[in-house]
Amino acid sequence: MPRFAPYGFARDFIPLTIPFPAGAGQVTSLLSLPLGFQGTVEKVSIYSSIAAAGAGASRTFNVRKGIATGTVLATATVVLADLSTVGAIKDIPITAGAGATDFADADTLTIEWATAGAVAYTAGVFHVVVRVRHRVQKAA
Repeated sequence: MPRFAPYGFARDFIPLTIPFPAGAGQVTSLLSLPLGFQGTVEKVSIYSSIAAAGAGASRTFNVRKGIATGTVLATATVVLADLSTVGAIKDIPITAGAGATDFADADTLTIEWATAGAVAYTAGVFHVVVRVRHRVQKAA
């Protein structure tokens, strides 16, 4: 295991591409991705590279620590107007309390579209960007 270096903190951006959530049921777009390092999730944003479509589309978007029933770190209702323009960015507010957004080496990240507020999207490609602050490490 590497040890921490004396250089302070770094921030990395984890980009994830996910297809539009078909239907109105619960969809897990990413299940238990191990980050493999210690850090703190600071910010989550979502944007579209193919414009979203679907009359009145609205879904609850969650980023969780752990499995599909893990702690919700960030959540927001994403409506059609948020992603109907290519490149439009919607910030997903961090809702977890202090310490809950901290990751250990073995912790995982899950992204889901919940059934709450569900009106189906019929098209779109979304990109999620997770900003993580972590301590720089060097070889042991």
